[in-house]
Amino acid sequence: MSKQKTLRQKMIIIALAFLLPVIITLIVMAVCGVVPFGNKSTMIWDSLLQYKDYYGYLWDVFHGNAGIEYSTGKALGGRMIGIVAYYLSSPLNLFIVFFSKTQIPQFMAFMILLRIGLCGITGYIYVDKRFKISVIPGLVLSSLYALMEYNVYNCRNVMWLDGVIILPLIALGVWKCVDKKKTGLLFTSVFVAIFCNWYTGYMVCLMSGILFIVEYLNANDFSIKKALKTEWKSIFRYIVTMLCGVLASLCILLPACMALVGGIATNNTVGLSRIVNMDITQFLSGFDVGAKVNAQDAPPIFTGTIVLIAVVAFFFNSAVKKKEKICMACLLALLCSCYCLRDLELVWTAFVRSTSYFFRFSFVLSFVMIMIAAREVQLWEKDQVSKKEVASAMGVVAVGLAFLYYIKKINSPRNIVIIYMAILGIGIIVLLCGNNRKNVSKVVCFGVACLTAIEAGYNVYIAFSEYNNDARSFSDYTVVAENIVDSLNETEKGSFFRYENDYNYLKTIGRDIATGESLLYGYNSIEHYSSAYDFNVDRFLAYMGYSDIPGEKLFLRETYWNSPMLLTDSLLSIKYVQLKSPALGYEKTDLKTQYAQVYKNKYALPLGYPVNDDIKKVSFGNDPFENQQNLLSAMLGEEVDVYENVDSEYIHTDKNGNEEWKLDVKKDGPVYVFVDGSKTHSRLYDNNCEVYVNGELIQNACHRFEINSMYIGEYKAGDQIDLVIKRKTNRDKKHTLYVSQLNTDVFEKAINILNTGYKTDLKISKNRITGEVDVDDDTEILLSIPYEDAWSAVVDGKEVKIDELADTFMGIKLDKGKHTVQMVYHTPGLRLGLIMSLAGFLIYAGVEIVKKKMKKQKNKTA
Repeated sequence: MSKQKTLRQKMIIIALAFLLPVIITLIVMAVCGVVPFGNKSTMIWDSLLQYKDYYGYLWDVFHGNAGIEYSTGKALGGRMIGIVAYYLSSPLNLFIVFFSKTQIPQFMAFMILLRIGLCGITGYIYVDKRFKISVIPGLVLSSLYALMEYNVYNCRNVMWLDGVIILPLIALGVWKCVDKKKTGLLFTSVFVAIFCNWYTGYMVCLMSGILFIVEYLNANDFSIKKALKTEWKSIFRYIVTMLCGVLASLCILLPACMALVGGIATNNTVGLSRIVNMDITQFLSGFDVGAKVNAQDAPPIFTGTIVLIAVVAFFFNSAVKKKEKICMACLLALLCSCYCLRDLELVWTAFVRSTSYFFRFSFVLSFVMIMIAAREVQLWEKDQVSKKEVASAMGVVAVGLAFLYYIKKINSPRNIVIIYMAILGIGIIVLLCGNNRKNVSKVVCFGVACLTAIEAGYNVYIAFSEYNNDARSFSDYTVVAENIVDSLNETEKGSFFRYENDYNYLKTIGRDIATGESLLYGYNSIEHYSSAYDFNVDRFLAYMGYSDIPGEKLFLRETYWNSPMLLTDSLLSIKYVQLKSPALGYEKTDLKTQYAQVYKNKYALPLGYPVNDDIKKVSFGNDPFENQQNLLSAMLGEEVDVYENVDSEYIHTDKNGNEEWKLDVKKDGPVYVFVDGSKTHSRLYDNNCEVYVNGELIQNACHRFEINSMYIGEYKAGDQIDLVIKRKTNRDKKHTLYVSQLNTDVFEKAINILNTGYKTDLKISKNRITGEVDVDDDTEILLSIPYEDAWSAVVDGKEVKIDELADTFMGIKLDKGKHTVQMVYHTPGLRLGLIMSLAGFLIYAGVEIVKKKMKKQKNKTA
């Protein structure tokens, strides 16, 4: 009966560890009007630009509408394991099945609450098991861990919180490995950490090594000499357990790493920098509750003033051995230097430089502070902490706060600083003037609880007050978008087509930016935005003028479609487009929204069509229209002048920095313009320019997500076009302008050639391409799907070679006649990763079995 009562009490405490930070967060959400209490969604920054789309894709996977290995909703098509492993592999995401796509804002809010609550649970389990402190201070520390600045700010990168959840369990596993000689928790935690999110998993595994050194020294009274002389079984036990845990996770880690080789891991800035990030005062300013976020001058390390006081008090505590203080000081100094020195920061991010959300490893410092604070509480409860030592710590914090405010390193307003100083002053007086330790303890505990709740709530409020996007508008847009996609799929009856639009959800809320709606709503597209990109595809689309500057390596992680280009749209099977204004070659359909009209491209080619062998040796330059012409010529095997040059004359730049051009049209047809601002603007993250044609705004330009060829209308021979580039930045240098006019007669003739001499019903579903192709002559069929070695092809029951065409696409050679084609995509590294994962589990199980047998034999001998 007593055991049941103890278990019931433990369950209640665990529930409180979950509920306390969740309740504080819910109160703040209610105050801010955030879902579920209001109409503001938690979708902001990356959660708005990326994660909503990935959750929509995951919803389709669980409902059988999409495959986990491959998707043609990702920039022409690509493997999905990189996205899955980084964003979606957490088992917590299974809850998406209980929501609809219109309820993704509600799902994201639920994920935030769930993860914050789980951080509270694991934080409490650690401080309870490791330091055996009483319930109330344990709940205070676990709540502060769950609501630290890193967590509440990174709710917009909610998958990173999985590492925060697992870190206390790994730390506890390290302690058990050293102190109890038990490795089960450490092995399981390492596997789960990497499986849920390999990125933060890497960080917590790195931190586990540091924590092992601390625990190993602690087990040897912080004596390095004694530690070196003692048996090495603990070191061997830890290394074997970590290796087995990492090995067990290779089922997802190996294919994820292979997917990233062609993306951010290859083309981002990597390596040593020799640059100082910040000085010590900038680092210390991160302990301010109002510290700046997403900035390089203050890290997100605020964990609570009480925690900070406890950490400082630990170093004043005369009951703590000098060697222990030195060990913890070295640990804090090491982590501090990782903020101040750029090279050390890179170690935490796997030597890939962060261009936003800086100091992504900050949760490890907050955890160490919680760890030291728990140790100080442990000493307090053993009556090994004097009131003077705590008062001195509070004084140091107060002086430090005043100093940082004086040198203008504090971001919090003056009133907040005054309140803090007053509370610290009162606390010092209570500690020094109180004679009864028990009464003082009660007063201090009550004050701590109140301060914790208020301060934690204010910390959450600062982060959540930035949420301002409307959840209902997203739901309304989603209903319309899904209806359009369903209607197009019903019309095409399984035939392959791509669908693009120049007016997506992000533009409805005033964001001109790349989008991944194709993954969200389950259609084929050239658009994509993530770190798991395909370099060859991004480069090809840049050459064609869709996104980025041809020949430049600027923003390779995003591809987008902002304006119709009839030639390449047709070659890439873009059959439907949503436009605000009509464009030549696109026929109006019955589908429309309050935002735009859906048009059909009557020239769009199928998934696979015959091309000439010259396609294997095509080359591209800096002019996107010349590149398109070269591509078409290579496909046909003859020089084709499908674009006519349009004379462009630079007139002048007026006093407002507006760059004026005159364009002279020689023939009839649609005109396209590409504005190259790479030599004009020093920073393409800004909204640098607007392009006007005959006084009408066409689109923004020279911005990271708006570097593309623009359709400016259909013109007649002899027409003059006034083009103005209104510049908001860098008003001195002139842009490079590429202007061309599509020769519609040549275009139609070329499309007719590419569209005759064969019949095909090729289609793609998940990771398979199937169908029949009937060709009139021996030929090479180009598939507008990116080439990868991971594809295998079987024609008429025989495996055939897949060629790489135009350094981008797949091609298969077919003899004259009718053929059955079957192609399958196998995720690189997945099979080997599964085998190695199984090996990891088996090796660990084998080691544990041998250990038990040896222990049993040893006991018999004794």
